[in-house]
Amino acid sequence: MTPLTTRCGICVLRAQHCTPSKISATPISICSTCPRNSGRSDFSTRSISWRRVNNIRPASSCCARFAVAVSSSSRGFTSRATVRANAGEAPKLTGPYFGQEPPGLEAEIFAPDLVSKVGRYEYAVSFAPGGERLLVSAQTAENTVHVLHSRVIDGFWSLPEPLNLTNGALRDEMEAFFARDGKTVYFAPYNEGLDVRIWQAEIAGDEFVNPVPLTGPIAEAPAFFPTSASSGAIYYTNIAERKPYRARRDDTGSWQTEALDIEFGLHTFVAPDESFVLVDARTEDSLGKLDIYVAFATADGGWTTPVNLGDEVNSEFSESCPSLSDDGKYLFFSRYNEPDDVSQIYWVDSAVIENARQK
Repeated sequence: MTPLTTRCGICVLRAQHCTPSKISATPISICSTCPRNSGRSDFSTRSISWRRVNNIRPASSCCARFAVAVSSSSRGFTSRATVRANAGEAPKLTGPYFGQEPPGLEAEIFAPDLVSKVGRYEYAVSFAPGGERLLVSAQTAENTVHVLHSRVIDGFWSLPEPLNLTNGALRDEMEAFFARDGKTVYFAPYNEGLDVRIWQAEIAGDEFVNPVPLTGPIAEAPAFFPTSASSGAIYYTNIAERKPYRARRDDTGSWQTEALDIEFGLHTFVAPDESFVLVDARTEDSLGKLDIYVAFATADGGWTTPVNLGDEVNSEFSESCPSLSDDGKYLFFSRYNEPDDVSQIYWVDSAVIENARQK
């Protein structure tokens, strides 16, 4: 296989700034210059998931998962809704967003003990049109990655349960997002190496059926984080090029692609009307490690330089995997502030995006 000139498997997903090295695309390796490697090359690679070896681990990312032993001590929050229940009894939550009190311009943890659990690695939130279904990715105790699904049944939110979107065809499944028409879900399943491609499944009542990989140029390179616009276009991350891409379906059903003319960014979430995109990156003005930025569409079809969303969203920790609620009122993202850089889901009023436009 022809080597790629790229960064290591950790950095390609993390926007860290290693010296590039020549590595094969599959299986991916880590470059000797990675600051987390310190000259070692003994990571056990598991798709884009890494197990800890000799106490060396990758830095935090919503796509660099690893086995961790996490303290079960409290984060120090107070839940705004009663989510604990007796053993074997599901919590009774009603109303939008699991009955949580909406946040203001200061980010808060989302649905603690139910969606956001201490020690569980969580990212990539998607609410269905109408707001009564939720998808969120999580690493389980078995060190596998699943898409968890919750929905409103008889007026109450169900407990998030893992789906099997590929019916066992691929081992791990992540980053599932509802299409804007509510009829399809796009997601990124994988097995080994960089074997990550975008799939779709149809929504039929309570079921997700007919899972198939997308075809055409979109399938030619490793890709993940597929979010969609009202036009039907998919915005996603081309892993090999470490760039945001857009794909549109042609008359044959094949997905034709183009790179977005954006200066930087990964994990691209597009607004329904394609007026802006949210990305994460580590740049000179980052407040901590990885921060969330917004780039606005310009009249000539381009994009503004991404603007940091500021300390209303970003912190000294990493923030990643941004998404919006279906009604556009709230921004969801992952914050890596637990021991061993485990991430939890946070949310904040989406007015932070318009505020960034004024910067």
